[in-house]
Amino acid sequence: MIGLLGACAVLVVLVDSPGQSSAIRGVGHPGRPRRASSADLAPLGAAGLAQRSATPASRAGLRLLSQAATACETVPFHGVQISTWFGSTTETASVIQVWHRPDGEIVVQASPTGTGPTEQGQSSTDVLASQGDVMSVTSPLLDLMRHDYEITYAGRSSVDGRPALLVAVRYPGGRLAARYWIDAATKLPLRRELLVDGSRILSEDAFLSLSVGTGQLHGMPPADARPWTGQLTIGELARLADQGWPLPGDTVDGMSLFQASESAAKSGKIVELSYSDGLSVISVFVQRGILPHTLPGWRHVAVRNGGQVYAIDPDDRNLVWSAGGFVYTMISNAPPGVVDQAIVHLPHDSPVGFWSRMGRGFRRLASWANPFR
Repeated sequence: MIGLLGACAVLVVLVDSPGQSSAIRGVGHPGRPRRASSADLAPLGAAGLAQRSATPASRAGLRLLSQAATACETVPFHGVQISTWFGSTTETASVIQVWHRPDGEIVVQASPTGTGPTEQGQSSTDVLASQGDVMSVTSPLLDLMRHDYEITYAGRSSVDGRPALLVAVRYPGGRLAARYWIDAATKLPLRRELLVDGSRILSEDAFLSLSVGTGQLHGMPPADARPWTGQLTIGELARLADQGWPLPGDTVDGMSLFQASESAAKSGKIVELSYSDGLSVISVFVQRGILPHTLPGWRHVAVRNGGQVYAIDPDDRNLVWSAGGFVYTMISNAPPGVVDQAIVHLPHDSPVGFWSRMGRGFRRLASWANPFR
């Protein structure tokens, strides 16, 4: 038995490797994260944009996306947008109505048909906590996109009869990552495709209808109160870390932190951290607590570090787990491989190790040998 324990001790040294990410402490972020796209929201990686040789096509593509970012902040419109996710085994779609005021306020409603106003009894309207559900181009995400991808103008096109200008977004090696169709008249994005492996479409967003002008806001429903109002600076995130909050760092597997917020709920404070490479977004919500023993409707997801992670959708875009007295919820539109890597780099409770199992075994043997049991 002693020899067996010695051999197992060597085995434990070989296989047990902690994979926890460090908390934020004193990160040198030059800006203040908040929702509006402005210069002081420059993402953490934006200061060192990759210097690539400019071509007429790259200059035109960057100019179009910059104009789209301005239009997404200032052009009033009402539209119906469909978002489709092409998973490995399933295909899901959602339809929303979007009202955008000239001051940047956005109101969204679920639309059962995609053609008319929401029927009575449907869920109430809500000001979006972020622009993740609405197809948009923002200055902070464009800065990240410029850093990680090559942007080029790809010619003229159209979307449902509206003249459009096509922008291609490629990895540095030339593989296609995304396509944007920009309205030739307003510069609003009309359609967006995110691709995997350069060819397979992962997700597609498109406006089924779009009406521009303040006159199109006549039927705009009243907005509920914005739930995420507490914008966090890097200094405030560092103070939370000093108070024991095991927050992820300024990057998660190559994605940069570009937005941070906090909100109060009945269960306590919730901190939201959003990471992006300019195309995909991963949002991580952190709050104190532990998961219940059973999660109806959720299924266990196998992850590399052995953590207990649960998903509620077949494509693992909505995930939850607990670690160290905190609950983590991840919502993402990133490719599955990116999500898998991000999960590994976030905090987790250590899986049940060898010595814990051995301890239970010894206690069980002792209980069997106890004559007074």
